[in-house]
Amino acid sequence: MSSPIVRMIREEIWSSKIQSIQGFRLEDIVRGLEGSLQAGLNTSREERGLLLGLLKRVLEDARFLAEFRVMKASMGAEIPGDSFDKSILELVGRLEEFLALLYSGSLVVQNNRVTVYATRACEGLEKGDVALVSVEDAVLYYLRACVTLVTRPIYTYVASLKKAGTGS
Repeated sequence: MSSPIVRMIREEIWSSKIQSIQGFRLEDIVRGLEGSLQAGLNTSREERGLLLGLLKRVLEDARFLAEFRVMKASMGAEIPGDSFDKSILELVGRLEEFLALLYSGSLVVQNNRVTVYATRACEGLEKGDVALVSVEDAVLYYLRACVTLVTRPIYTYVASLKKAGTGS
């Protein structure tokens, strides 16, 4: 049952790049699980217990695959453009960037609220707004590409040096 996921895990482990996962591969897994569940409805208690154990294993394998793909994305591995989870894996980089700015003290923060500049309208913010929002809201806005995070001037200066190629 879990062998398609195990195959995907093996492919992921042996490749330096993130492997493309097509929607049809997941549909095959779902069809297999649904077939097993249907068959399991008319079985003995012992067989249902085995089926539940198998489903638990599928979930564990899927979690491992997800963790491995997220780890590779966070390490900068190339994300294939045709993978169904491309947009999700791209969020990993944005989340890392947000956390690095937060942990480094680069963000303008007051009373645990982050200063953001709205680059487009987004739930409670109009384009052009400058607002103090909770860290939770700031990360959500940032992941949705609704805001630019306001950073301290020294960070902005250092970042401009890096972009110009004059910083180390």
